[in-house]
Amino acid sequence: MTENASVVAIAEPFRVQVSQIDKQLKTIWSSQEGATRASTFNLLVYESELQDPNSIGEAIGAIAVQHPCRAIALLASTDGPQDNLEAYVAAYCPVSEGGGRESICCEYITLRASGKALNELDTTAAALLLPELETFLWWKGPLNTHLELFTNLQHIVDRTVVDSSLFEAPEKALESYTSLALGHERNRSFGDLNWSRLTPWREETAVAFDSEGRAACLGALDRVIIEYGQSEGIPLNPCQAYLFLGWLASRLGWQPLSLHNKDLTKQIIMRDSTQRPIQVTLRAVAGEAHLAGQITSVGLRSEEMGAACSTVLCSSDSSSCIRMQMNVGEATLSLVSDIDTLTTEQLLSEALRTPDRDPIYEESLEVIHDLMQLK
Repeated sequence: MTENASVVAIAEPFRVQVSQIDKQLKTIWSSQEGATRASTFNLLVYESELQDPNSIGEAIGAIAVQHPCRAIALLASTDGPQDNLEAYVAAYCPVSEGGGRESICCEYITLRASGKALNELDTTAAALLLPELETFLWWKGPLNTHLELFTNLQHIVDRTVVDSSLFEAPEKALESYTSLALGHERNRSFGDLNWSRLTPWREETAVAFDSEGRAACLGALDRVIIEYGQSEGIPLNPCQAYLFLGWLASRLGWQPLSLHNKDLTKQIIMRDSTQRPIQVTLRAVAGEAHLAGQITSVGLRSEEMGAACSTVLCSSDSSSCIRMQMNVGEATLSLVSDIDTLTTEQLLSEALRTPDRDPIYEESLEVIHDLMQLK
């Protein structure tokens, strides 16, 4: 019996004809006593590499425990034989605290496509969605490899979740993603696990300027330095740095004017509502990053106000806390805040619980979109 840490199979994955998927699933449920099919939404999961269709992904298993659903894995490759579309079905039940099987279970469909059959993935998936339920897409991989499929799937989903830490050619992918997310119908929403990972950084930055004396510094900021990790042999991924800058700029009303690349550094000039210039540096720093492009430090200061308006936030080596040093008048205050490092599964589950549009995230994407036009 196939198992992972959270679910147990009541029907092992087996190959079926695409036209027989629903019939085979009905057969599975009719043969199971004490197992009830339940679905609160449809979950599409895209992966760019051909995975083993006989195994259930840990992330989907973790989601199924909390959110019974019809999960449809879309496995895509451009390297396989032409016009090859395979289908597999299975059923899983959560494991109870006592080690037994729960009675509320979910079903798992795998569509495995290569070559020209990739063009059929979106329409095939659409025909398998349970009606009158919301549909979520988790795009688990690079964006530009199958951008057309990503675009076509937007017509059948209510919410799309990406992970920009997985983007290849990140700036090109960000440009494509922000254009799609901002240009789509407003009844659909988008999310990014990388945005969720930034929550502690956004919260600590807000805390740094929470007092009345420190709030005055916000209007005087004119220098921002954001550093992010760069592991040897791994391509640069500044997505998290762009997301933080997009958030900060959108909150303070900054607009981008110029963007220049030099080696591992990006120099950006922005301006505020009074046309005052703000100099921003995004810099890759060598080191073992826990995640591609993970932010390691943020520096905020005002040349006009000097040391009295200086704030530095940096993460610990274990990424389990954020250290903040800020100047308040002539005094220097240091704080250490513990942060919860959530797994991909926890971040995804959180994204599924909050399906509504996030206006602050969208406003941050608008800044990033404008930045990408300056390249």
